[in-house]
Amino acid sequence: MNSPKKAAISIGKMISSPVEHVLVQTMTSTATLDTLATLAQIIRAEKAGAQLIRISARNVQEAAHLAIIKKELHKQGCFIPLIADIHFNPKAAEVAAKIVEKVRINPGNYVDRNTGKTHWTKAENDLELQRIKARLAPLVEICKTHNTAIRVGVNYGSLSNRILHKYGNTAEGMAESAWEFIRIFQELAFHQLIISLKASHVLVMLEANFLFAKKAEEMGQYYPLHLGVTEAGDADDGRVKSALGMGTLLSYGIGNTIRVSLTEEPELEIPVAISIVQLAQKHKRNKPSFKMEYKKRRSHKVGLLGANQSPVVIGEQSAADYFSSLEQKLWHNSKGEIAFRETNMEAILNGEISDSRNYYLPISFNQWQEKWIKGLREYKNIVLVLVNEKLGSLDQMHQSLKDIRKAGLSHPIVYKFAGAQKDREQYLVEASILSGSFLLFAKLDGLWLQSPHFDTTAMAFSILQASRQRISHTEYIACPSCGRTLFNIQEKLQELKEKTKEFVGLKIAVMGCIVNGIGEMADADYGYVGAAKGKVDLYKGHKLIKKNVAEDLAATQLRRLILSDQIDV
Repeated sequence: MNSPKKAAISIGKMISSPVEHVLVQTMTSTATLDTLATLAQIIRAEKAGAQLIRISARNVQEAAHLAIIKKELHKQGCFIPLIADIHFNPKAAEVAAKIVEKVRINPGNYVDRNTGKTHWTKAENDLELQRIKARLAPLVEICKTHNTAIRVGVNYGSLSNRILHKYGNTAEGMAESAWEFIRIFQELAFHQLIISLKASHVLVMLEANFLFAKKAEEMGQYYPLHLGVTEAGDADDGRVKSALGMGTLLSYGIGNTIRVSLTEEPELEIPVAISIVQLAQKHKRNKPSFKMEYKKRRSHKVGLLGANQSPVVIGEQSAADYFSSLEQKLWHNSKGEIAFRETNMEAILNGEISDSRNYYLPISFNQWQEKWIKGLREYKNIVLVLVNEKLGSLDQMHQSLKDIRKAGLSHPIVYKFAGAQKDREQYLVEASILSGSFLLFAKLDGLWLQSPHFDTTAMAFSILQASRQRISHTEYIACPSCGRTLFNIQEKLQELKEKTKEFVGLKIAVMGCIVNGIGEMADADYGYVGAAKGKVDLYKGHKLIKKNVAEDLAATQLRRLILSDQIDV
């Protein structure tokens, strides 16, 4: 049980920090002023394993109410550290900082907005930074007095105009925004900082954190990182996005706290987060480099695999013989032109390979041998299947790919994960972490998931979609809800899925409110955004199309909007 005294949030060392010390957190989705509902949700989350709880504080009243929530929690024997989530109201941060262990601020709260400027001289840039410093100073003094930490939360889509005009809405801009604020806090002699760089786009989130970690290492200035993939959605897709983004970073030794943002009850986020932390520790790399390394591996074409073709899913019909029984609905090919036969290295080295057909070669990637290179060079009609049956390490997989690249082999590569877990969620998280960095960095031509306990085909498609390697269904960028949300977002997400699931390839944002909605749906084609109680705004990209639509009509109207756009095209 935590101490009833206000606990300091540990700073620690970010790079190569032990993943087992990563703290798991969630955020309440109740109205903050609804004390009983908020207390009940916090207690359920703590029992599920949460170590930190974030609560929305939209205004001074809600910030002050955190004292009541904290007092009531202590009465019930719950001393979990609390984080105040601040948006658009620096005064609320100053009130909350006297009560909770940490306040989360967005840099956008402290910058000049809507200036209309498109260019800043150095003097103008320095002047705005001084204004930001002056706005932050009162909060800093309160935090020093009350031993309160500050999380600087940089979100994709909510960067300042200065950053946007210099870097664009990019991962580089996110990292620079964070460092800009760190320098200001350093000038104010405040170091109790946690940094987060979050996006719903997994690749953007990864790149921003890699850039930040690389610079931190170069400068020798280490600040703990809070990791998260925003608006991940629900079900498999939400879990896969979270595991791909956070699991990959944790396996590289990057990250100190995490939050899985699912459009589900907060306590349901915790088991997923714990699995990500534990499995990332299990597969943590020994000597990772802090760079994205996004460069598509060059491979030649063998049937529907390799070259410029999207990575394929190898489904489980009767285990390995799926290669020779093409399933049309998965591969979208009416010709049925692929027939693969399994082979082995002995047959290849003995010249028992026919030029008239295609083969696949299963290889345990922790047993790769240089003597195989010459034999493989002679045959271009072979797909390499790197098999992870004994749960070899990520380092071994990276080394196998490195050896294949050094040998100059361009055969298509399929990654096969054969896990025996009986827990479906554990299997999904582990498969995502193990295949994640290779798919995210465009090194694979196919994914083959195998399990004796459940069908894995849909999982594999979710992993390919989340890594943006193969788009097979509509993508939903859905926030997890919080005290700012004025409608049941879980119900509305399911309604929208039912009405829009046919629009394969579209990204549809379902956002609880206008605070985060407009900026953080930057990657979406269409948006369904809470505007007021019972009212919804509909967007096409960032353009507001329909304002204050009745909530019970909004899903149908969004569908009509999408259909009309498709007809116009």
